[in-house]
Amino acid sequence: MKEILIVEDEAIIRQGLKVLLEQVMGGFQVIEAKSGEEGILIFHQRIPHLIVTDIRMGGMDGLSFISKVRQISKEVPIIILSGHSDFEYARTAMRYGITDYLLKPINRVELSEAISNIFRETREESTNVSKQFQEILQFIDDHLGGEITLKHIADHVYLNPQYVGHLFKSELGTTFTEYITEERLKRAKKLLKGTNLKVYEVAQLSGYKSPKHFMTVFKMETGMTPVEFRKFS
Repeated sequence: MKEILIVEDEAIIRQGLKVLLEQVMGGFQVIEAKSGEEGILIFHQRIPHLIVTDIRMGGMDGLSFISKVRQISKEVPIIILSGHSDFEYARTAMRYGITDYLLKPINRVELSEAISNIFRETREESTNVSKQFQEILQFIDDHLGGEITLKHIADHVYLNPQYVGHLFKSELGTTFTEYITEERLKRAKKLLKGTNLKVYEVAQLSGYKSPKHFMTVFKMETGMTPVEFRKFS
């Protein structure tokens, strides 16, 4: 399930967006932040699939919030909501690499289309895998930061764990464990190069409970420590 961080100081708007995303559109989990400061704290703990933020907020405004987000990651899509059609705001926002800029009052159809377009552009598997297996790979991608077992996957797709394990061999020519390790290292490399997160934070977001174990696996697979990879690759 895709996680969307909503940063908005008006509770009624946050609740409206939560209902739209979780109940009307479906398939999303909304994380709420009532200020830019709270949004940054949440962002340090878990990187969402999308951020929707207001510009005008008490305390840290939306542009300051986005600036801090971009210091951590340049990859997360961002949609700005604003009650001000001021061109300067839009131009400044574009410098931070936002994905879309929508005016209040929020047009639910327009926002739905913007979000759908963002997730329509998510990666398609380069291998020609079955629709059933694509669902398995999507489940792994959505839960890569946590514990994933064959049983977790099997329960999600209503299959036998042994059969799910067999699918990795028949569809990808690899084992479940090898695939998970490869995907976690891909995410770790992306976070190391694209963010300023500390190594232990990268480890956590990549599904490793132990930073020490993460560093051991990383060096064994890449020949470099995470710090060396970030500096020299």
